[in-house]
Amino acid sequence: MRLLQKIIDRFQQNAVLDELLEDMKNLDEVLLEKRIEIFKEKVTPEFSKIGLNNWDGKYIWFSDFNNEGIKHVVEYNVFKYYGGSFTYGNCYYYVPTISGSSKLINHRTDKSTKIHFFKRLDEWQKSMEKNNHNNPDKVSTINEKKFRATLDDVLQRNIPKLKDWFDKTQTLEQTIEVLINDINNPPYEIGQRIISCEYILGFLYKQKGDIESSEFWIKKHFEKKLNNDEEIELIMSKIKN
Repeated sequence: MRLLQKIIDRFQQNAVLDELLEDMKNLDEVLLEKRIEIFKEKVTPEFSKIGLNNWDGKYIWFSDFNNEGIKHVVEYNVFKYYGGSFTYGNCYYYVPTISGSSKLINHRTDKSTKIHFFKRLDEWQKSMEKNNHNNPDKVSTINEKKFRATLDDVLQRNIPKLKDWFDKTQTLEQTIEVLINDINNPPYEIGQRIISCEYILGFLYKQKGDIESSEFWIKKHFEKKLNNDEEIELIMSKIKN
């Protein structure tokens, strides 16, 4: 089986290389201004159908906060070489982040919208896990024709998945369940997430009024050693007050 998988992986790598070489013959990269124009035409109307009625005019689409202080968000991420893809997740009214100057920042306005709990599109995540360059969820920017075609494909395949995930993370209880599942079954990552699942749980439980659970999860986050002493003090003061 391992030999067969190696053969499959090599075949896929060669196919990706062949596609790249063919693409380079037709290179006319879709730059920012054109991307935004096409996003306005294609992406914004599609995301509005699943409740993401707001767009920052560039790479972020989002809903309004619901009654539980949860905002659904999708963000386009630019890749290093001729492409990009989407991350998605939730922004929470009551979850602050640490600024570069070690201050707590809330994300309660449209302009400050941020994905606290984020996921990658499925095929992008799988390609990372397998260290495979074949990513069906990549939107190619090699030229406009391919950009439009790959964008249509990615949207068609993933809009139902996004809606399903957002439907399952509408409440605090639902989100806590999904976060704990990710802690028990962590997705592959390169390095550590600065905003860990444990960090988010700390503030979600604070919102519920369960300070004991809040402190438990925040201390689990601190075990990852992602914050300095000043930041730890800031976060704990926010949890306790």
